[in-house]
Amino acid sequence: MRLSRANNTFWLLWLSFAMWCWLNSADDPSSPFFSPKRAFRRAHSLVRQSEAALFIERLLASRVSSEASLAHETERLCVGIPSVHRPHSTPLLHTLGTLSDNLSAKERGNIHIVVLLADRSPRTHPAYGEPWLTHLADDVMVYENHDDKDAHGKHEPDSAYRVIPYDVRRKGRGWTRGETIQLDHSVLIEACRQHGSPYFALMQDDVIASRDWYQRAMNGIDEVEQRSAESKQDWLYLRLFYSEMLMGWNSEEVPEYLRKIGTAYGILAVLVMVAWAFRRRPSWHSKLGIGSPAPHSFGHTAALILGLWAPAATVLVFLTGRVTLHRIMTPPQVREMPQYGCCAQGLVFPLRHLEGLQGVLREPPYRFPADMMIDVFGDERGLTKWALDPSVLQHVGMLESSDRGKRVEVWNFSFERQK
Repeated sequence: MRLSRANNTFWLLWLSFAMWCWLNSADDPSSPFFSPKRAFRRAHSLVRQSEAALFIERLLASRVSSEASLAHETERLCVGIPSVHRPHSTPLLHTLGTLSDNLSAKERGNIHIVVLLADRSPRTHPAYGEPWLTHLADDVMVYENHDDKDAHGKHEPDSAYRVIPYDVRRKGRGWTRGETIQLDHSVLIEACRQHGSPYFALMQDDVIASRDWYQRAMNGIDEVEQRSAESKQDWLYLRLFYSEMLMGWNSEEVPEYLRKIGTAYGILAVLVMVAWAFRRRPSWHSKLGIGSPAPHSFGHTAALILGLWAPAATVLVFLTGRVTLHRIMTPPQVREMPQYGCCAQGLVFPLRHLEGLQGVLREPPYRFPADMMIDVFGDERGLTKWALDPSVLQHVGMLESSDRGKRVEVWNFSFERQK
């Protein structure tokens, strides 16, 4: 093949793959082809939301509770969900619905769901008094509030709910967001500790779950426990959600990128040198049925490979985007995620760490976000952090206050690609 024809073929392939990247990397924030308008479009999460609504409608029509009927000893997972009043929406409905709608009776028996209506005045929460709440949750907790009255002037909450003191520390409670979130989380941790399930999942009330979330979570827990036993290093949590907005070409990893590029160039240069050393061997060329290449021709080819094709291929890798490359090259798995694993939309902890974690979240100071406090707790004890890849939860609850309704940077694009 002539050198010019080889060069034309390379660029044709390069442009073809660049076009593929333009079509497939629109939801990859690390690619220049990233398009927020296309990337934040809800697909699978809307399907799951509709499925959950239909499931709840049928559940209420049948007047049958989804509450577990199996023995307490069979439960493997206690799910704790803090929920607060959100104007004009009830995301908790879809969270509980998507967590429950694809579970078999046995799987539902393995789960204990605890919901905390965390408003100071629980009656203001849109889910308060709704029949679907007690149908889908095993335990609903509300804070005691003597100033909160119903339409008849009564203080008593719904008898189906468990009332707990608002001042959970018995030392006074402030109103800052950090303190409120940490204490709400500590209440759910305490409830699941007392329940005794071997694993605790902290989930937010504005997530949508995939159809296979439970199976993948249980398989992931088993795999993490096995790896932990093999490495003799304990683990803190398994992420059920992570934001892909933070999974791009991070500047602090530039030395690692340069090392990989340098290694690839070094291997390529060695191959070119080996080909140069063997270029005059008659046996090598006779086997291929071609004559010995002219020295200047080989030099041009080497210059083209090292000086043009290799840099162009490197540029194409970065154009493709890190998230897209990961999707192409990596099957569904459990992977270690020591950093960039925002946020706390869905975390599974083993029971053995809950007491210590509860103490950290319940006591002041409350200067840092709860997910940061959890990570610090793990780092101080040398505990590993893992994630299900791809995510089995999507965060759909928060919107920026803009006319376009652009979603905040807590989003898993790969979740929306599920069918």
